[in-house]
Amino acid sequence: MFKNMKISIKILLVILIMALGSLIVVFSASYYFMNSMVNEFQQTNITLGLNSSEITKNSLMVLTEDYLTKLIQEQAQTANNSLHEVNKIVVESANYTHSLYENHSNFIGKDMPRPDETEAGVACSKYFLAKGVRASDEVMDEVNILSNCEYMFAPLLEHNRILDNIYIGTTSGISYRYSRANLFNPDYDPRERGWYKTALTAPDTLVWLPTYKDSYGNTCITAAMSYRNAEGDTVGVVASDVLLTSIINEVMNLKIGETGTCFILDSDLNFIAHPDMGKEDFNTDISSHFSNNVFIRSIRSSNDGIIETKYDGKDCYIAYSRMKETGWTFCASIETSEVTAPAVQAKTESDLLTDESQKGMQDKIFSILRLFMIYFAIIGIIVVMISFAVSGTITRPIQRLADNVKKIGKGDFKQKILVTSKDEVGQLAERFNNMQNDLKNYMENIKTVTAEKERISTELSVATQIQADMLPRVFPPFPERREFDINASMNPAKEVGGDFYDFFFADENHFAMVIADVSGKGVPAALFMVIAKTLIKDHIQGMKGSSLVDILTAVNDQLCEGNDAEMFVTVWIGIVDVSTGKGIATNAGHEHPVLCRAGGQFELVKYRHTVALGTMPGVRFQQHEFEMHPGDTLFVYTDGVPEATNKNNELYGTDRMLDTLNADPTAPTDVLLKNIKSNVDEFVGEAPQFDDLTMLAMRYNGPVK
Repeated sequence: MFKNMKISIKILLVILIMALGSLIVVFSASYYFMNSMVNEFQQTNITLGLNSSEITKNSLMVLTEDYLTKLIQEQAQTANNSLHEVNKIVVESANYTHSLYENHSNFIGKDMPRPDETEAGVACSKYFLAKGVRASDEVMDEVNILSNCEYMFAPLLEHNRILDNIYIGTTSGISYRYSRANLFNPDYDPRERGWYKTALTAPDTLVWLPTYKDSYGNTCITAAMSYRNAEGDTVGVVASDVLLTSIINEVMNLKIGETGTCFILDSDLNFIAHPDMGKEDFNTDISSHFSNNVFIRSIRSSNDGIIETKYDGKDCYIAYSRMKETGWTFCASIETSEVTAPAVQAKTESDLLTDESQKGMQDKIFSILRLFMIYFAIIGIIVVMISFAVSGTITRPIQRLADNVKKIGKGDFKQKILVTSKDEVGQLAERFNNMQNDLKNYMENIKTVTAEKERISTELSVATQIQADMLPRVFPPFPERREFDINASMNPAKEVGGDFYDFFFADENHFAMVIADVSGKGVPAALFMVIAKTLIKDHIQGMKGSSLVDILTAVNDQLCEGNDAEMFVTVWIGIVDVSTGKGIATNAGHEHPVLCRAGGQFELVKYRHTVALGTMPGVRFQQHEFEMHPGDTLFVYTDGVPEATNKNNELYGTDRMLDTLNADPTAPTDVLLKNIKSNVDEFVGEAPQFDDLTMLAMRYNGPVK
């Protein structure tokens, strides 16, 4: 009786049975997705914590480098200015003394005391003759001339706080001094002193002698310069001792964080000043404080800079700046761990917050799951009660049908469904048997099509990666070259594109930039792009005196050979001498470049250009010269930027591009590219990308001094 029952009744019973299975699926899926959401949330928080910590650390390091560099450069410049004043004083004093000898008849002169006849602490002129020198008329006449030096030396000494004295030694054995001290050594002979001899080895030139300690323990340095008489003969040396106490104290009193220190090295890289120099075990040899030669090589190769290295056994940042006058090097250090400590603390706090949030979400999920289980139990009991109320004769045919269908679903196409009735279930069983044969054939076709699609997808993925790897992607690409900053990007319209950019050094100073657009899209354009890029780079790096005109002519002829597909490529090439800013450029059918002079706005640079590469052999291309100044920024691009199209079929255009660039013309080069990309994406909206989007920006910083 139940075998021929209407299928509608049987379906009703099947729905009741399937309800139980549906509840199981819903419960399992809910548990799985909620658990996945918690894990995803945790991973997101961990990633955000790591990224924010790394960004904070990098920002702190950049700020520290900038602060230390500016601080030590200012200290070195201040000290250099002070010693430069001494330089001027000694030079002017030597010139003044020379004028006294030339015009001695215009000056009366006066008597001068010996040093031990003066009052200590009161500035005045004094002299004595070296041991063995006789007070002849000629010598005393020279003493009389030197007595007039006081008119110039007195105000110079009074108005310069670091100047200790001004003194003269003559070839005739006279020792003249204008100072506050009255120390006297009868055996003193200026002609035997280092300052006197050194100055005579470089006539008419100011010389600085190495630092030394005076009788009071103060660090001093001496500046000296020879002078001539009326006949042009070198007859003496003017010198001055400079107290370095104020300069050293000013540097030593600088406070740089908790671990920072300042120190000064002389021209031989020995310590002149250091917070620990008062300790008996302090070693003034620089190699005893640095376990490797990285800092020593750096300080010898450049006048200013900052480096991270081992200093007294600890990782530190050390900034340094050299004085032009004396060759000393001012240094400031701070431990790396102090710079990165805030970032480490921020990460620790972020991890704690993540753990607390994770625990709270898990508690809420467990509460929801408990409600699901109660609901599932109630519905399950109801479904079971209804199922048992139905005769097994109704459910078994459907169960057999379901079992056989399940086997078919798992791929067992040999299993046939046994037809035992002529009702709807029987008819359905027959149709399932027919469908089984069709499904078997369909699955075989699907396998073939799927395998082919997977092969094509894999090849396109590999091609995309190969194309991306051919373009420079590490920025900054030349961190050791500070003459310029450069950034570039390419976003293909398909898996692979026809646009490309490149930059490289043709030699030590000539930096080449290339941006190009191949006709067409997809794999053919990518293949033609690889050929064009390789030819251009090879010819430029091997140019050896060739012009850009010769290079493009050669590349064009090679691209035309066997070009049955009639593909072509527009290209802009610029080569800049980074030591001078002068360069040459050529444009083969490409977009006009954009230039922003320092302090100005971005503007299109329009000039006549030739046809694209690959159109016809024998074309003679043109080049033009240009010059970049420090702070100038160059921006080049493909037509994917101005020809970007929105859903209203409107073009982005060069006016919008210039407005976006000029919204922040001094931004870093990577920010300029991001601003353009963001603005283009906002303009295009949901419209598909029409063309490859490729850009390159270069800011010229000027030659490294």
